[in-house]
Amino acid sequence: MPAASNASFPLGHLMVTHGRSSAAERFERLASKAFLTRKISVLLPVQGLQGPQQAQLPSRLQLQRHMFLLEDVALESLGDPAFVKDVEKLGIAGLSRSQRGLDSGNVLALLPVGGGRLVSALQLPSFQRLGLEEPMPGTSQLEQKYLPSGQRHVHVDLPISKTRAKRAAKQGEVATSRWQALVQPLQETISLVAYCNKETGAPYDFLPLQSFGGTISQMEAIPNIVKSTFVNLRSEVALPSASCLRPPIEQLICEPSSWPHANGRDCHKGLSDAFGSACEDFLDWLGALQLQLDPNFDGELWQALLWTMGEGLMGPAQIMHALRICQDELQSHAAWFVLSIWGTEDAPISYHGGAHSFDMTGAHHVHLLSMRDNALLIEEANALHSTVA
Repeated sequence: MPAASNASFPLGHLMVTHGRSSAAERFERLASKAFLTRKISVLLPVQGLQGPQQAQLPSRLQLQRHMFLLEDVALESLGDPAFVKDVEKLGIAGLSRSQRGLDSGNVLALLPVGGGRLVSALQLPSFQRLGLEEPMPGTSQLEQKYLPSGQRHVHVDLPISKTRAKRAAKQGEVATSRWQALVQPLQETISLVAYCNKETGAPYDFLPLQSFGGTISQMEAIPNIVKSTFVNLRSEVALPSASCLRPPIEQLICEPSSWPHANGRDCHKGLSDAFGSACEDFLDWLGALQLQLDPNFDGELWQALLWTMGEGLMGPAQIMHALRICQDELQSHAAWFVLSIWGTEDAPISYHGGAHSFDMTGAHHVHLLSMRDNALLIEEANALHSTVA
């Protein structure tokens, strides 16, 4: 492989990273910011595993156990110092819940970064009413023609700044954060779905929010959104005339430069459009497998576990836990694995740390294809050229 193959390359609306270390390290960087993940999936061959080991594998992949619905939450309460402290300590993340999504309404996300941060995609009236001014990274790279008129992507840190704390102490007043000062006069509430990225036994009670009148209920969705099934995949790979067979996963991972370039261009200068099409075909096949539309369910020779956790809200801890389990299985028996994560389409921020819009589809997902000696990462997200990961 040429040295350039260990870099990231744009392929239309996709980005691919090749190389065992390069792909895995980039996946981990993206996962560390993936606080608004709606679905995780693992496709893992189980040839050579005994029955009891196969039966235990689905439960081993799951880490996160709780998810919460927060209703009638006062906007002011999100800046309460006790809650902000818990956000940082427990890794609390959340996403607003409403009938209108990113393409037509306001979206607010709570992230456990910077001591606690709110990121928002706001319609113009809400943007003007709240008075937030700090634009999110990547905002200028979004396709303006697809954005609702006047939509703004902004963020604000929740902790009380040193400047505000000193000023309050000098005046003998109780210090408040900038967020609290902006929203306290509005007396508005919000509903969110939330979870703790660092679960510590008993579910978190969200008492600081309840003291402002918010209601908290533990959603029973986590046990119900975890599904696992053992599927049969053919060992033969797909040919142009036999698309029902599985895609050439090994060749995608190990030989990305082997796909021909148009007009005989030098393949050392990048990856070909043909390889990009092969990646798209793989994503289509994986989607069909998720929907149980693939004819290979009646195939033979390759038995694999298809494990999914979604639809819900999950974060870095669950993603990294699943990755470690997959890597352990790769070292012990598996020929390869595919670990996929899908971001919430209505999230105002991408895995890359920049602004995310619904654009044409809201597509926002990452797929790690890995073998023992090589790996390939496929990313799809709008405004991909504004990535900062």
